[in-house]
Amino acid sequence: MTTLRFALALPRLRSGASARLQTMPSLKDLCGDIPRLWTARDTRVADLSSAGCVIGTLFSRDTAHRVSQLPEVGARSAKCLAAKLAANFWGAYIAILPDQDRSDLAVLPDPSGLVPIYRLVTTTHVVLTSDPKLFEQACGKRMSISWDSLARFSMCSELRARQTCLVGVDELRPGALTYPAACDSEEFPIWRAQQFLPGRLSLSYDEARSHLREMAIRVMGAWVDELGPVAVAVSGGVDSSLVCAALARAQKPFSCVTLATADRSGDERDYARLLAEHLGAEYAERIYDPARFDPQISASAGLPRPSRRSFLSTIDALLADAAGDLGAQIVFDGNAGDNLFCFLHSAAPVVDHLRVEGPGRGAVATILDMCRVTGCDLPAMVKATLKRLVRRPCGEWPCDRRLLADHLASDEPLDPVTPWVDIDVGRHGGKHDHLALIMRAQHHVHGLGIGPERFSPLMSQPLLELCLNIPTWLWAKGGRNRALARDAFAADLPPSLLARTSKSGPDSFIRLAFHHHRSALRELLLDGLIARNGLLDRASVEAAFELDTSLDGSTIYRLLDLAEAETWTRSWQ
Repeated sequence: MTTLRFALALPRLRSGASARLQTMPSLKDLCGDIPRLWTARDTRVADLSSAGCVIGTLFSRDTAHRVSQLPEVGARSAKCLAAKLAANFWGAYIAILPDQDRSDLAVLPDPSGLVPIYRLVTTTHVVLTSDPKLFEQACGKRMSISWDSLARFSMCSELRARQTCLVGVDELRPGALTYPAACDSEEFPIWRAQQFLPGRLSLSYDEARSHLREMAIRVMGAWVDELGPVAVAVSGGVDSSLVCAALARAQKPFSCVTLATADRSGDERDYARLLAEHLGAEYAERIYDPARFDPQISASAGLPRPSRRSFLSTIDALLADAAGDLGAQIVFDGNAGDNLFCFLHSAAPVVDHLRVEGPGRGAVATILDMCRVTGCDLPAMVKATLKRLVRRPCGEWPCDRRLLADHLASDEPLDPVTPWVDIDVGRHGGKHDHLALIMRAQHHVHGLGIGPERFSPLMSQPLLELCLNIPTWLWAKGGRNRALARDAFAADLPPSLLARTSKSGPDSFIRLAFHHHRSALRELLLDGLIARNGLLDRASVEAAFELDTSLDGSTIYRLLDLAEAETWTRSWQ
């Protein structure tokens, strides 16, 4: 397993700015009078000669082979270097690029976001890292909680904002070139989502299906070569099955692991077993055990936000145990598949088809497709289509104030890591919905930074670009959600698995875990740090703990998310 841990310290006040970079063997003396870099022993660094270096994994777009050294590119400008990287390579990386024209250093986090890059500005230095725990070692500065930021996060927990919940720590934008030590910390978008949206000539269904198949095979094969023996967390659903089918077609070894609830409500083992047997993969399974859930352990420990669900620590442990038995070093998952493969429940694809190709058989077919996808009748879909044609849907991000104190402000402007809310999508208005789906997945994608030994390969840059380029209505062809993903590997997967349009999850495990630990969770929240710092409506929280766990699943999830926020704050104390 290749990890990616680094720390880069850039002095803010320099006489005679220099773009030279010194490599340090330890974090102890990282903050000095010139730019200094530390990387963990097993972190890959690709040399760009005089053009800097790339930390992490870099693949050639042409060959999908890992690149360890790049030829001299002959460019003085960091912007030109960054554009060449984004256009000709992909992976999970941060590029550190000297700019000879400015005598300064610039950085480019890769467009996929698979390596989150965090920034801390002190009085003397700007420090960048993939692991926020390294800030304390590099700067001698103890991290503290930003209670205002934590309150905003608790209201918009699905939005990955640039500001984290640690004081003074923000996140750099993927695909944007930044001069971190500059007085105004200039930022230049190198990779833009709108570059990859459908144009005047859209892909046909067969073209899109073929491209998706080919790209998935290349991407999955490249990642297995890089990350070592892999087990895929499978559920018998479309997304993880596509990962497995692509690995099989790439002729890469892999195994399968699935998790199931003790009752039938969240037991997908029959489908997972069918998938593994069909593809000839080794297989292991584990059962969710509510007793293994520990409400005192944060699943987000070490992260700059409480962005992971509390019960994921139990899932992490089960997957790691099964992967170990299978001889795997890392677990791939299908996270973000619903989002990337444009699983929309609205009239957006109908309106897009009408605006691009006009009324005709195609648009009529899409209306019927979306009736089947959403389960609504034809008059309701026609009404929704007309409504969307007349006025554009509201682009406001939903705000959840449940169980939070009334005085908390919710009207501050949002600053997403990926600023896709208001970009120009032309006649393809449904791409706003598609982009919002992808934004909502960003907290749930596993990259190469800190966290469990998990990886979410579907969010790789080539797949992201391809899926953005596909019109929304093609994803619903035949009245099936994620139709292209199904058909791309129809020849490789069992028909009964491809026919599934929904699957169950660990809901019964989560309800039982909540019920088993209700008293501990109640004490954790009402006597905890977030309550003492005025974030909670204590009366509402107390009332919520009296709910019937067999009925109110939404409130259970909300209480567990707040409990995760509490244990996360304690992990940084």
